[in-house]
Amino acid sequence: MDVEQLLAFGPNAGYLTELYQLYKNDPSLVDSEWAIFFASLEGTNQSGEVVGNGTYSPAGYGSPSNGTPASYNGHADHSQHDAGSNSIIADATSLAERVCDGFRRFGHYRSSLSPLTNVSVPGYLGTQGPIELVPSFYGESRPWSSISLSNYKFSGKQVSTLAALAEQLEERYCGTIGFEFMHLARTEEREWLREKIEGAPRASEFYSPAQKKVILSKLINGELFESELHRKYVGTKRFSLEGTETLIAALHALLNRCSIDGVKEVVFGMAHRGRLNVLANTLGKPLEAVFGEFQDLSMATVVGSGDVKYHLGFEGSFQLQGNSPITLQMVPNPSHLEFVNPVVEGVVRAIQDTKYGANRRAVLPLLMHGDAAVAGQGIVFETMGYSLLEGYATGGTVHIVINNQIGFTTTPDESRSTMYCTDFAKGFDCPIFHVNAEDPEAACWVTELAVEYRNTFGKDVFIDLIGYRKHGHNEGDDPSFTQPLTYAEIKNKKPLWASYGETLVTSGVLAQSDIDATVAAFKDTFAAAQERVALPIQGEACSMHGRLRIPSPETGVDPNVLTEIGTSLTQYPPGFVPHPKLAKILEKRVETVTQKGAIEWGVAEALAYGSLVAEGRSVRLSGQDCRRGTFSQRHIILDHYEAAEVFSPIAAFAAKKGSASFEVYNSSLSESGVLGFEFGYGTVAQKGLVMWEAQFGDFSNGAQVIIDQFISSSEAKWGQLSGVTLLLPHAYEGQGPEHSSARLERYLQLCGEGNMSVCYPTTSAQQFHLLRRQGLLEINRPLVVMTPKSLLRLASASSPFEEFTTGSFKPVIEDDLSEGGEVSYVVILAGKIYHDVMPALKALGQVPVKVVRIEQLHPFPQYEFKKSLKDGPEKRAIWVQEEPMNMGAWSYVQPYLQNKLGLDVTYVGRQAAASTATGSPKHHAAEQKAIVGEVVRIVSGKK
Repeated sequence: MDVEQLLAFGPNAGYLTELYQLYKNDPSLVDSEWAIFFASLEGTNQSGEVVGNGTYSPAGYGSPSNGTPASYNGHADHSQHDAGSNSIIADATSLAERVCDGFRRFGHYRSSLSPLTNVSVPGYLGTQGPIELVPSFYGESRPWSSISLSNYKFSGKQVSTLAALAEQLEERYCGTIGFEFMHLARTEEREWLREKIEGAPRASEFYSPAQKKVILSKLINGELFESELHRKYVGTKRFSLEGTETLIAALHALLNRCSIDGVKEVVFGMAHRGRLNVLANTLGKPLEAVFGEFQDLSMATVVGSGDVKYHLGFEGSFQLQGNSPITLQMVPNPSHLEFVNPVVEGVVRAIQDTKYGANRRAVLPLLMHGDAAVAGQGIVFETMGYSLLEGYATGGTVHIVINNQIGFTTTPDESRSTMYCTDFAKGFDCPIFHVNAEDPEAACWVTELAVEYRNTFGKDVFIDLIGYRKHGHNEGDDPSFTQPLTYAEIKNKKPLWASYGETLVTSGVLAQSDIDATVAAFKDTFAAAQERVALPIQGEACSMHGRLRIPSPETGVDPNVLTEIGTSLTQYPPGFVPHPKLAKILEKRVETVTQKGAIEWGVAEALAYGSLVAEGRSVRLSGQDCRRGTFSQRHIILDHYEAAEVFSPIAAFAAKKGSASFEVYNSSLSESGVLGFEFGYGTVAQKGLVMWEAQFGDFSNGAQVIIDQFISSSEAKWGQLSGVTLLLPHAYEGQGPEHSSARLERYLQLCGEGNMSVCYPTTSAQQFHLLRRQGLLEINRPLVVMTPKSLLRLASASSPFEEFTTGSFKPVIEDDLSEGGEVSYVVILAGKIYHDVMPALKALGQVPVKVVRIEQLHPFPQYEFKKSLKDGPEKRAIWVQEEPMNMGAWSYVQPYLQNKLGLDVTYVGRQAAASTATGSPKHHAAEQKAIVGEVVRIVSGKK
């Protein structure tokens, strides 16, 4: 095969061919390194002399963007040849390098990865493998055994022939582990992995006899846990791990390596498949507790509604002899499979920040996926998308795919368009290790390698543990309905521990009697634990769960502190040049504080954040464009006008005070992933304020699973508290259906038992006190805030300086327009519509009306609301909202107003609609005018 043929493949083939033509015309026309590269392919140097230093790299498979050829010179130890060397030797050396490269890149396609004969990894190319592993690809007609290699070393040992080299490559790259790492961008990482892989002992020599005994014991524990449960609780769902119980041995290896590498904590996230097994055999959850859940005894002591047993979390520990213990935590999850991923990352980041001084290596996130879910769920991609970003990085995650080669009843060829379920991870520059689950030693070794890679390079890494699923999707399903051939094969498989045990007996590692004793001991432990299961306790542990109201702290701030915070907003470091236009805006903001004037919304937020960090409460805000603010209202992080630098005035203020941290991050264009992260962060960082801001409120639609399954219900289901705050711009200003509504009605529908607060403040002071209340509460629950757009700079929404120095957030605010006279109507409303209705009512002069603003919709402020009605009419009330009747707060407040208080309530607002708002500004203005006009008509007594 000539050089032009060699260059005619790969995505950069055209470019390389063009370079080669230039080189042929005149070697001086190309960079000297390219000239050397092409000369090596031709077997000559630039002067026509024979060379053979083996720097071949297939076109398009590693040529870096900086214009220098990507060679793998040094992959194998071989002698250099001078100008007089024989060209046949040079060609052989070059050929050897090309063969090495082919196996490193494509060997995984020929690996033995599937334990089943009726199911194979999609794209699996059979024993022949891709053409890069076939001798004919290299244009060599001679048998490889006849091609001698002079002084060529592979993995430090002399290799005499090309056939001997191929045999060693075959063993390393085409066994029960398939390696994908040659796509990595950094040579350092590729070289590190190559040395680890090629320098490893033979598979049978990975572990000592003592270590093999441990592996066997983990396999026994993993399989017998499932089979004993299957025998004692027939037909009960548990989502068995059988078929991939190698996971239990691999997790033990992972924790061993974590202990050696100094990891302090491991946070687990996984769906239901194998979860009970991992909880019992890895995290140490007592068997009695597991049995109690099977017998439905756990609900007797659950605070709240509880959840099914295979969704629950747990905390345990692991200790390698002579090392410090490692804290283990399994994060609770819903059945929405992969949505726990960002929550785990947020939990890990918060632990790293709060306990280990932002040491990313101290806490390892471990995510376990199903093969169908990891390829099919977009939340995996979202979470990976911010894995290396400053505000979200956790130092790398170890991913283990529990690959059953099926998704419920769907086969891989029906469920994805990629060759492997992990192919998307290549786009994030992650190494991927595929391993046959029936080779437990290989699975353990590659898991240790993954942990070592993560701890060395701080990046994500994937292990694709390929096995099968012994039973159906759950233990009540009959999988032979849809995969009869596969399950006929599975039915005849013996437990892995039995076959692995036979191998150890044959090799003399242990005796069959040792295995029998281990099996008997586990069964005895299992039976004894089942007898110790406690009797059920009647009633809930706390019947007032979630309903207890936490006293709101005083949130006023000393005026001198407010002035100091305000002044700090324009105290730039030496040499920092703010945007000229923005500098003037900031100066005016500072003036409103120093001169004790009216404070607008953006300033009120800054004062809230600054005062919290001054009191030792950390503040974290993330979201799309939140540094500047969607409406150019925040400017909490400033960009240098003349250099690529940023400055955070409040962070500088916090550092000056030696107080808590202040962080603001523009997030990736993600809702679900980022909100899940902040929810997880808020479960750990209880002493502070953790916020996520939607660019527009309705963008939170993209995070609905996180809102439904975590934010609104995690406390009731799992006892998991999070103080995450959602800032959702909401109000009708003629911006169309996509930028008007934050779907207030959806949050209110999710409210119950005081699970979270939903507020709609109408002034900057209310926002100030609300944020401070959330940051100072000792027990934090989620807070959802309908934040403004047009009110950001509206004079009537700005508050006088004095309102920031005393008091606290007011759940209800009333305005009596009767001037002490008789009140005929109570106008009840929430949010921005107040600023539309109030001027129209005031224009009437003295009217028999009291206007009541409900600033906190949940928990509903019954005491404050009833107090505001005591001087009003007994029955007549008007509920006003700008949202359609089937949206907004109407359906939430109507039952209370009419049924509990017996009020005769008239609804005023838009009629029920399919879309949230009109897209026509003129139509919007007419609708808004009609709403205000109807309120005026009713209170004026006009027909």
